[in-house]
Amino acid sequence: MRYLHYYTFLFLVMVSFRAFGGGNHPARAALVNHIAAYYPEQLTNPQKKNRITMSQFGYNLSYFSINVFPITSFINLDDFGIHSYAQPGRKEKNGSLYSCRGGFIDFTHLRAAIDWTVYLTFTILSDQQEIKLTPEAGDLKLYFKNTESLSTLDIVEMSQRIAFERLEWHEAASWHYHRPYHFRSDQLSAFTPEDTYSNFLGTAIGKQVALRILNNLETRSYAEIVTEEINEAIKALEPVASKKLCKKAYDIVDRHKQLQLPADKRNNDVWWDSSILFRDQRYVFKRDIDMGPEIDPWLVPLANELGCPDEQSPEIFTIPSIAGSGISFDSYYDFTITPDTSMFYGKGHKQVHTPFTEFNTRNFNSVVRIIA
Repeated sequence: MRYLHYYTFLFLVMVSFRAFGGGNHPARAALVNHIAAYYPEQLTNPQKKNRITMSQFGYNLSYFSINVFPITSFINLDDFGIHSYAQPGRKEKNGSLYSCRGGFIDFTHLRAAIDWTVYLTFTILSDQQEIKLTPEAGDLKLYFKNTESLSTLDIVEMSQRIAFERLEWHEAASWHYHRPYHFRSDQLSAFTPEDTYSNFLGTAIGKQVALRILNNLETRSYAEIVTEEINEAIKALEPVASKKLCKKAYDIVDRHKQLQLPADKRNNDVWWDSSILFRDQRYVFKRDIDMGPEIDPWLVPLANELGCPDEQSPEIFTIPSIAGSGISFDSYYDFTITPDTSMFYGKGHKQVHTPFTEFNTRNFNSVVRIIA
């Protein structure tokens, strides 16, 4: 059996030499064949079905003045379940938690970002020059150029950056969802304090997954690998010990809860108000629209009450911007988004939001400034 594996690998390398013009890119071709043999699903749409949970920012939220069907979903801190690619699987568990070094983490964002990062890495390695992504609030197109000069690490890190941009577009699109084009507004869940960090944290985990598969020629299932990497990443962020403490983290930044305390006991750095109905986007009044280059978590004040160290050490990420050669990733791809006009106009073509036209994601900050 050992010899069979050896000759199979040798055959793949020989095919790779022929496929890439006699040996210009034999290593990359071998990786492409490895992906096709063991991870073909990760070359398909990374978001076939959205992960929908009640892990919105806050807890005991409600659409109604009488708190029926409270919107709350905390993940079991001892069991994150088994990851599924591109959609929520039966064994996958989602929700939110609070961590001492990463703040609030939303697992729906985290998982989507992992899948996007791996998908983009494998697709770029497969020498795709153009990808038309599934539309969301407009047309999304990716064009690549000169990627043959990039190392495997470069491609993984560029994929991180693109995945982050794709997921931040979802936040921007959500801010513009309104009637009559949508059943309800999604402004309430856009750019909430955990979204941006959870998105980028997922790309960092996706980077580890992709490099593990590519550098080690892993053959274990994608679900196993991702599940292990999520567990390691969350452990490093030092999650609090219980769901009760996760709730307390929300209480510390809840204006309604803090106003019930004596003035000298209050935390005045509040981010949301649990007395405001969830359907009103003003229930969250601090939103994270920071597109980098550094992505840092929002850590609650008084975190020592949650069991966190007095001197917290946040896990801060930097969005990859340049290849190992020193050349900007902007030279290797164009990600253009053409927004639907329905984002900006409501019934009777009445303007609801400030419109903007097609843009390249390297100019994403100009769109975020309009939203701000």
